[in-house]
Amino acid sequence: MLITSLALQNYRNYQQERCDFCPGINLFLGDNAQGKTNLIEAIYYLSIGKAYRPVKDDQLIYWGRNQFTIRGTLENRQGAAKVEIQYQTDEKKSKTIKLGGLILKKNEDLSGCLTSVLFSPENMSIIKGSPQERRHFLDYDISQISRGYAKNLAVYQRLLFQRNNLLKRLREKKISHPDKNSELELWDSQLVEVGGKIIEKRLQTLGKLNPLTRLMQRKLTLGQENIEIRYLFNRKKEIYHSMNLTELLLEARQEALEEDLRYGTTQWGPHRDDLLITLNGILLKQFGSQGQQRTTVLALKLAELEFFRGESGEYPILLLDDVMSELDENRRQQLLELIQEKSIQCFITATDKSGLEKMEKRQMKFFEVRQGKIISREIQGEVKE
Repeated sequence: MLITSLALQNYRNYQQERCDFCPGINLFLGDNAQGKTNLIEAIYYLSIGKAYRPVKDDQLIYWGRNQFTIRGTLENRQGAAKVEIQYQTDEKKSKTIKLGGLILKKNEDLSGCLTSVLFSPENMSIIKGSPQERRHFLDYDISQISRGYAKNLAVYQRLLFQRNNLLKRLREKKISHPDKNSELELWDSQLVEVGGKIIEKRLQTLGKLNPLTRLMQRKLTLGQENIEIRYLFNRKKEIYHSMNLTELLLEARQEALEEDLRYGTTQWGPHRDDLLITLNGILLKQFGSQGQQRTTVLALKLAELEFFRGESGEYPILLLDDVMSELDENRRQQLLELIQEKSIQCFITATDKSGLEKMEKRQMKFFEVRQGKIISREIQGEVKE
């Protein structure tokens, strides 16, 4: 999996820039607030059709303009392809996604075209953040390799929106027997069906990701730490792949009906689930040290690389946004050694080359980023795949 070129027009702080990448390590160097992270974000955008930071597409447009365009040339096992995403706010807001010149209807149609693993300081929220952050981590992985899952997520969100609107109307009308409401039963049957598929796929994925994460954690800690990820239904009940998910969802629906009406929102379903992450049997979020939490996030990211390779037959691209300064010397060295040994195209943002000059096993290309301008500086090393 490779991205060989990237062209930006009116994206973030880039008016008109283009750069060609090497298949090895591509290093973006520059001071803070020059646009390095925006490049990582643009590459990520080509993976799933949206930014990884919580922003609206309107906020990605260069100041004073009414549209942005991202173009990339990709290479994977199926061959080379060009992908283009344009967002505009002329008469009305619209997004156009093209793959090989053909217009795609939805973001989820990009699934599998350019798989990527992103590692940034914000990833600590997987451990420290809300259940939504952990669900997003899992959903992002699965959506990249399963178009069906990405579509189910989109369908589920639409169903959830409709059901919540109905709950608000029922609350206003003070319906005494909402469980007998035919319209509510219609939405609920669909929500249970699609929600069950989503949870089932999440459990299948955890079954593959868990042993990979444990292996990486042991490597990083010389066998001293053991990580475990469990799936929590409604944030409280641990469930497994062998359970009857339809029955589970129907029971949760019935138990939560009064609260659903009271608050006007759906209190059950995969949008309420969580991941329980433990380290040597203790809850990592509450009792793990900052060093242990960082190591676990790194183990998760390394496990993602192997998970994608197992599912697609090739490594995804690796996006490292300002993480070298976040890792201690030992963890940083282990990460760099892995990058050198594996056939992974990697993009790194940093303020300088410190610790990166001696990676002679992979080809490297340096880019200087300064106030929205990208300058290709040099290429060193040979490709050794």
